[in-house]
Amino acid sequence: MPRIQLDVLKNLLRKPSTVKYPRVKVELPERFRGKPINDREKCISCGLCAKVCPDRAITYDEEKKPRFYLGLCIYCGRCAEVCPVKSITMTKEFELATYNKYEAISK
Repeated sequence: MPRIQLDVLKNLLRKPSTVKYPRVKVELPERFRGKPINDREKCISCGLCAKVCPDRAITYDEEKKPRFYLGLCIYCGRCAEVCPVKSITMTKEFELATYNKYEAISK
């Protein structure tokens, strides 16, 4: 029993290892992959991004530009790597929760 009490006292005096997330923003790593965005002006509609997407989270709209279904995306970054004109970039945006599934479609 004394050993348990000693451990409790050590932990009471130690700094907490968790972060109060919503109030204290988290510092993201340099190579963090968040929400993919597409510069529609640079896009040449080659279709490579949709071909390499492992989850088939990329389709094309009426203008033949990619549309990202963020509910399916695993944020692997393959689409950004394969884009020949680098119109797709991975942002650091990760707070993407929504109640409406149509809001989780990025153009």
